[in-house]
Amino acid sequence: ARQAQSKVRMSGKRAEGLIELAPSSRRYPTFRFEQVRDSGRDVLKIQGVKKAFGDNHVLHGVDLLVQRGERVAIMGPNGIGKSTLLKIVMGELDADEGESEWGYEAHPAYFAQDHREEFDPPHNTAEGWVWDSCPDRDIGYVRARMAQMLFSGDDSKKRLSALSGGEAARLVFTRLAIARPNVLVLDEPTNHLDLESIEALVEGLKAFPGTLILVSHDRWFVSGLATRIIEIKPEEVRDYHGTYEEYVHFCGDDHLDADRVILKAKTEKRKKTEGRKKTEGQGKTKERGKTEERKKTESRKKKAKGTKQVLEHQEALAASIEQAEARVAEIDEVFCEPAYFERTSPDEVKILEAERTSLQREVAKLTSEWESAEEEIG
Repeated sequence: ARQAQSKVRMSGKRAEGLIELAPSSRRYPTFRFEQVRDSGRDVLKIQGVKKAFGDNHVLHGVDLLVQRGERVAIMGPNGIGKSTLLKIVMGELDADEGESEWGYEAHPAYFAQDHREEFDPPHNTAEGWVWDSCPDRDIGYVRARMAQMLFSGDDSKKRLSALSGGEAARLVFTRLAIARPNVLVLDEPTNHLDLESIEALVEGLKAFPGTLILVSHDRWFVSGLATRIIEIKPEEVRDYHGTYEEYVHFCGDDHLDADRVILKAKTEKRKKTEGRKKTEGQGKTKERGKTEERKKTESRKKKAKGTKQVLEHQEALAASIEQAEARVAEIDEVFCEPAYFERTSPDEVKILEAERTSLQREVAKLTSEWESAEEEIG
């Protein structure tokens, strides 16, 4: 997810003419969510839900009413109980106190953060697992729906245990789409998806006529979908009706952008330093004429030299990002080769997966450095 976020931000810079990145050759899956029928107006009612794991109290009395058509993003720091709340409403976990109740004709479908646990038995094929969810359908229907999610040919015959993270996520979404729910409950759905899949998922969810309840750390994903923000805090639950950008403007807290938080702190520190220097220099008002002009000229030259150095650093960072992402694409191509997982040992697969994860982290780090340099230029 972080790799996808960084690539989205870099794409924004490219659109502004600041950087050139090679166009992607990856295919886009098709996320199409249809519902059997509308739910009632009140979709989900949560009253006084509390939950603790031993001495660790994660939910302190949550009250919430979700209505038809809302796209609700549940926010809060790690460990506050966001995923726990979703498990409670889906009946996978009991609350210590309080209750949650689905409304009239509400038919929810759940994308769990630990969705691989649904792959039972793990030796089943991807095609067989999907078909198990709709045994009344013929195999042609199953294969057509899987093809929309980029499963075709040998890909559909892969064992569940051999699927990559992105493939596993797309397969779960295939079953969710076939179920035709009117409520989608999604817990960190973008964690293993690439950029193209995230973009396609956002478009599919925007077109979904039902109700959406989600937990995600992906800022771009939340910004593109949420119409209501629920922030769970230890002392209260903050309920804001509006988009994520409106929420940030209202409360001043951007929980999904660590880079922005760091940048804000650095900016404030720089302003204080500049302010102190300005105060110290206010008494020196008698120096004028050629001396002052000479200092201004030297300052402009120094700034221009500094800007040139920053731009050169940005170019080097961009080149490193492209190189790392090119290698990620190569690994993905290997994973997509026919019968790759059947003819490759698990140890070799793990080595490539580890390399891919390391590269994604490197892309995120380099992108953050690139953006900091962009802010330095102004």
